[in-house]
Amino acid sequence: MRSRRLCLSLVAVALVASATFLSTATDAATPAERTASVEVAAAWLADRFEPGGYIADLNGDPDFANTAQSALALAAAASQESTFDVAVAFLEANVNDYVAPGGGDDSVGALGYLLLLADAAGIPGTDFGGEDLVARLQGTLGDLEPGLYGASDPTFDGVYRQGLAVLGLVAHGVAPDTSATEWLTDQQCGADSPPDAEGGWEAYRADTGVPCGPPDPISFTGPDSNSTALAVQALASLGAPPVPGGLAFLDATQADNGGWAFIDGLEVDPNSTALVIQAIVSGGEDPDGGRWRQTGGSAYESLMAWQIMSGDPTDVGGFASPFSDGFADLIATQQAVWGVAGLAFPFGPVVFGGPDGPDGPDESVATTDTSDGATAGATTRPRFTG
Repeated sequence: MRSRRLCLSLVAVALVASATFLSTATDAATPAERTASVEVAAAWLADRFEPGGYIADLNGDPDFANTAQSALALAAAASQESTFDVAVAFLEANVNDYVAPGGGDDSVGALGYLLLLADAAGIPGTDFGGEDLVARLQGTLGDLEPGLYGASDPTFDGVYRQGLAVLGLVAHGVAPDTSATEWLTDQQCGADSPPDAEGGWEAYRADTGVPCGPPDPISFTGPDSNSTALAVQALASLGAPPVPGGLAFLDATQADNGGWAFIDGLEVDPNSTALVIQAIVSGGEDPDGGRWRQTGGSAYESLMAWQIMSGDPTDVGGFASPFSDGFADLIATQQAVWGVAGLAFPFGPVVFGGPDGPDGPDESVATTDTSDGATAGATTRPRFTG
């Protein structure tokens, strides 16, 4: 186990040393720099996995959400193929434990992520581990209210999970029900909302006849970057023109350093920046140029500045966050890879070619020592919907 960790750490150090990452806003991030960044991060993520193909929680039990999102990051990086394969196999064998833990209602977010992962792995969404994920997701439509997928309280994740549901279905060539796309469109803040809210999406609006409030970093209310980014991606995946106002809202809330906060007025973070990059790409724009280049840098530059490039080898390659006290943050690293790779959901079937793919050594699945502080520094944070 330790030898594997040391091997991956040395690979990460070597990749970091061979690439000139951007720590200051001088030049646009080159494709080579971004490729090196995601490969280093993929190596770090692969090292979080247990031999059984899952990432463990603090109790040593499988953490299904982090396993699925980390596997999606490996797909975005097209790197660490053997770890990706074992992770997918683990999730196929444990669909219900992830989607409906304890026999409860199906989680729309979990189904969405699994459908995106199945697409990346080239597996039909109708037969993922023997489960028809498409039918299960469609079966949740209207469980709580017309047009909304899922029966759980949507207060904090309604738009985000709806976006994942639409993206998951589109990934497998399934057109979402019209009521579902109308629900998502109706949630957008309209012209009757305050100017700094117009065009964005709140986590959930119980009454869309009431205008949105302004972004409020104190109460965590009003439109946020995460919900908006998923809504824009989802609607773009349907082949529609760029969502009116959605990218404009994100443009208006971009910080001077090129990144985004969860809610305008909070500190910029890598998770939000990565999700917005995906939305920008889905709209056919370049996150490194045009209106996305600020005085302090571009979206890519802001995101890549969070990557740990030196110090403790067990952190090198991961991405820190405002909440991790300088340590590598697991969730930040997962989503940062999606952003640095410059890929909007869905990814489509992935052809691996990184250090653990057909162009490199095919090593055994990575392992991790759960006592090494992989999630060190995790503290109370805003309610990120990812």
